Amino acid sequence: MTRYIGSISFLCVFFIAMSIASCAKNSNPTCATQSKLVESTIAAVSKDLKGEEFCQFRHYQTFGDVDGDGTDDFIVLFSVEGMEGKGNSHYDFLSVFLSGRKWQPITVKTGERGERDPISVEVRGRKIILETVVYRPSDAQCCPSGKGTLAYEVSGSQLNLTAETQEQTGRSAPSAQGKTPAR
Repeated sequence: MTRYIGSISFLCVFFIAMSIASCAKNSNPTCATQSKLVESTIAAVSKDLKGEEFCQFRHYQTFGDVDGDGTDDFIVLFSVEGMEGKGNSHYDFLSVFLSGRKWQPITVKTGERGERDPISVEVRGRKIILETVVYRPSDAQCCPSGKGTLAYEVSGSQLNLTAETQEQTGRSAPSAQGKTPAR
């Protein structure tokens, strides 16, 4: 009887250990969000460009009501690299998931290698402000040395670039385009 109870105890411990190991194996830490909408939006941009996105380089901002509906919206910066096998080339994107649009995203390109790279995002009032590093004409492709900012505002279903500043020229230049097309 004691041998029987010992065997049952061993089997119980074994199955519990296997269950824990199985759960641990399936729940590895990840930088990807739990939101299928966020992940599918980023995956669609990556697929369209035939590149890869690495979630550890994302920047998030979730505290700010940029569409004015009284509910905070979700904002993410991400990069897509190696488009069509082009090595270290990359494009940077801003996706804004607006509560007032049932979280349907608006995505715009905000920079690329050799131009500028956004390094942070914050919300001031209803403006989305991106701090950037800017490539000066004499900079190597690895190492932008200038600083700048981009300011976006939501207008209907578009994100409009309303201001761009660059330290390298010492001047503030409103966007000539006025509007950046949404993806």
